[in-house]
Amino acid sequence: MEKLKELFVKKDLCPQVILTDRDLALMKVIEIVFPRSTNLLCRFHINKNVGAKCKQHVVNDLQKTIDTLWMEVVWASDEVEYGQRLHQLEQTSVDYIGFINYVKDTWLTPHKHRFVGAWINRVLHLGNTTTNRVEYAHWKLKQMLGNSICDMVKCWKAMNSNLRLQLGNIRASFQKSFYEVEHTHISPFYGYLRGSISRAALRRIVEELLRVDYVGTNRKICGCTLRTSYGLPCACQLGRYALGGIPIPIDVVHVHWRKLTMEVELEVGADDGS
Repeated sequence: MEKLKELFVKKDLCPQVILTDRDLALMKVIEIVFPRSTNLLCRFHINKNVGAKCKQHVVNDLQKTIDTLWMEVVWASDEVEYGQRLHQLEQTSVDYIGFINYVKDTWLTPHKHRFVGAWINRVLHLGNTTTNRVEYAHWKLKQMLGNSICDMVKCWKAMNSNLRLQLGNIRASFQKSFYEVEHTHISPFYGYLRGSISRAALRRIVEELLRVDYVGTNRKICGCTLRTSYGLPCACQLGRYALGGIPIPIDVVHVHWRKLTMEVELEVGADDGS
């Protein structure tokens, strides 16, 4: 963690969110080295562990029902809904005390604020709620290495090839965002965004626009989750732009979605010799 901190150009900066598995030692170190960062836990691995415990304790006929109730707890959008969903799960699992104790003691009581929607929807995680992307990168590298007994040269070549492949895929996706326009993005409403933000971000905005029909411009109904956790305009914002006939401004989109190049941008006033 200290080495990671050294990589930041501005030493007073820190990651807003660090996503990990439930490694208690690592989580403790994050609190010390990055005290201002929010440490979220990987939903995928939590759900996998809870599913395995469900199979261990619960009879077959109820496993699917309890799995569904658990997912509703995880995705609860606010604390009231969380309490209701948890109560339903407890009632259904009343005969399986070992399972419900595991769920509450291992996950919900100490860590609900690290993976349950009611809490993490307030955190700017930009859609990163699992470590799957990193896991996939590790799996791909292991495939390229072939085995664990290769020499340093072979390891370096495999890692170099893996990184070049990833960079190539990222650059290709950037090019698509620059030059390929999907039919749903042709509207003047997206005029400032086309070619300036990623297509993934545009797709999320298009999906969010569908909520405007019943959200309107009401912030309370909206919940503003897309804005607070993804850094993208939420339904009530989009409703106000649509009502005023205003194209979506580029500055309401977080800079993460606007970076469509791998090049390092020099800061204004930097001593670059010019």
